[in-house]
Amino acid sequence: MRKVRLYHLIFGASLISLAALGTWWTIFFMRSVEFERKARLSQLMHASVVTALMLGHADERPETGPRDGPVPLLVEPASSFEKGDIFALAVPRYPDLGVRPDPAAIAAVEDKIARRRLMLIGEGIFMLLLLAVLSFMLYRLVIQERRHLRRMEAFVASVSHEMKTPLAGVKSLLQTLADGKVPEAEEARLLAMGLKESQRLEHMIENVLISGRLRGGRFKVERERLELKPFTESFVERRRRHLTSDRGSLELEWRAQRKEIRVLADPHALRVILDNLVDNAFKYGGAAPAVRLCVEAGNGGVEIAVEDDGIGFDPAKAEHLFAPFRRDLGPQVATQPGTGLGLSISLALARKMGGGLRAKSDGPERGSRFTLSLEEAG
Repeated sequence: MRKVRLYHLIFGASLISLAALGTWWTIFFMRSVEFERKARLSQLMHASVVTALMLGHADERPETGPRDGPVPLLVEPASSFEKGDIFALAVPRYPDLGVRPDPAAIAAVEDKIARRRLMLIGEGIFMLLLLAVLSFMLYRLVIQERRHLRRMEAFVASVSHEMKTPLAGVKSLLQTLADGKVPEAEEARLLAMGLKESQRLEHMIENVLISGRLRGGRFKVERERLELKPFTESFVERRRRHLTSDRGSLELEWRAQRKEIRVLADPHALRVILDNLVDNAFKYGGAAPAVRLCVEAGNGGVEIAVEDDGIGFDPAKAEHLFAPFRRDLGPQVATQPGTGLGLSISLALARKMGGGLRAKSDGPERGSRFTLSLEEAG
């Protein structure tokens, strides 16, 4: 159960107060309109009586009334007004004269009052709806802020752990080498392990820096005509030497019919994207990940796909995988290192190069495929 804080109570009390105040003002103005209606009809009645008297009917008043003194007031019961008699008002009236206002003037007053009444009702409803919409939007902003804070906390914790692990390994290795306790036969293997850990740390720091520059709009992408086959071959060879698992494999599958393919891409951004995709493939590719880097060309575009036969994911979550700080591949993700930035960075860089990035899987435990689309240069 969430803890109720003081500002929650203040916010709730403010909403209730605004709703009550809006309702009260709506009722108040409705009553004001009704009073205005009665006043206008009373004025019409007075004007009709005055007109009738000025036309020479003053001498036709009955003898029963006093000739001197104020004009008597005739007040009809309130029930007649409630039944619809709009002239059952406390106004001076001579019933024997049969004086009634002009029906057109009465209709004009009723029409104007009806429009005023409808306007007030509409404004009241609109104000309440606007208050409800603003409250809902504010609630959503608060919820999103909380989610973002939780993700940021998880991100800081994961980055701290990810930085501490390789640093501790490299430090231990350097101490062991400095003490001269490493046999000569093991030096090459341990040095390779230290190099892998340092490059892993470098890659993670690079992702964090790129993410900050992308959010601040400071990351510049400079596309150039890039020969794809030499680039992918060099990339695969580098990953085989340093960053692949001893029990895994990385293969380049050139599925395009043409050997020479040029794409419009930024070499640094393309390397970052492929590093992130291959890292994910090795993390979630199973006990002995078999990762394939596939190149296909056609319809004026080039696709570079990274495939694995690992844990896969729910196809309905494909779009959500690219959200920053989110790692939603399944329960096994908790046991794997990572910061949740790789895919979001890759998608942003792909779009900056005029391409795209999409994820596909047939379901859990059925592997995954991440496809980078680039524009072919000529």
